[in-house]
Amino acid sequence: MIDNESGHGTEELGKILTDALCVVNAIGYPETAQRMNDDKEDIYICFERKISAKTVLNQKRKSRFRGMYVAAIALPVIFSVAYTAYRTGFRSGRHIASHNLIEVTAPYGTITRVTLPDSSTVTLNCGSKLTYPALFEDERQVSLSGEGFFNVAKSSATFTVHAAHVSVKVLGTRFGFKAYDDDPYTVLTLEEGSVKAIPANENEDDGILLKPEQQLILNNKTGEIHRQVVSRQEYTSWKDGILTFKNLTWEEISVILERRFNVDIHIASEKVKNERFVALFKYGENIEQILDKLSYKRPWKYIKRNNTIEIVEN
Repeated sequence: MIDNESGHGTEELGKILTDALCVVNAIGYPETAQRMNDDKEDIYICFERKISAKTVLNQKRKSRFRGMYVAAIALPVIFSVAYTAYRTGFRSGRHIASHNLIEVTAPYGTITRVTLPDSSTVTLNCGSKLTYPALFEDERQVSLSGEGFFNVAKSSATFTVHAAHVSVKVLGTRFGFKAYDDDPYTVLTLEEGSVKAIPANENEDDGILLKPEQQLILNNKTGEIHRQVVSRQEYTSWKDGILTFKNLTWEEISVILERRFNVDIHIASEKVKNERFVALFKYGENIEQILDKLSYKRPWKYIKRNNTIEIVEN
């Protein structure tokens, strides 16, 4: 029980606590203020222990400086509880946020740039989707369906990109990762740093390390893996709006153009599908300009109706 003298102190403590709650709420932490309000009983208990232990002042000085004395004891207790409540809420909020997933989609015809919670950036190619938590905790993990260029911020925490057929683990690096669900191949192109590619159903110890200017190609159907040295610009220039076709078939090119310009391309001839091209198109060239150049002196022509393009033999 609290004696009369400390009873007066408790009344004054209640006033101080009310004022403190108002301050905490006003500076932008209403949830912390609510937790302090819920924990008022604990504050009173702490205060009673403190007040009963402080018996060095005589009765006259207690009476004269009671308000100051109560405040001197109460405020550290209150703000200690407030800080604990805030930190608990902050940690709890981080845990909840780490399980709150954000999904960003780059529609056909759109290249989208995303900044992640650790300041890493991802450029998503047309028709791609990236899923990541609102906050990273011990590990940084994201999921990709489509194509993305990753510029990963350096950190002691591992950064992992999960895709349907391959996962990629890094610490800090720049790389292109093409992993569309309906593509026959998954392609990983390293620009800077180092990465480990881990095929689905494989252990991390069996992962494949890549060095800059190396590329890994996985056949999604057979599981066959090929590693080669490449010029990275040919495979990552899309993020700057540049299209580079190096010995690609017209069928392969049509898929890229469909995603880039949000069109449907139909190729009437199997012979035309297998034609191969080497070409580069700068940023800003439209679909008609590209088709005009591709069809130059070729045995086919294109017919465009709205968003549908027919490729037919001459």
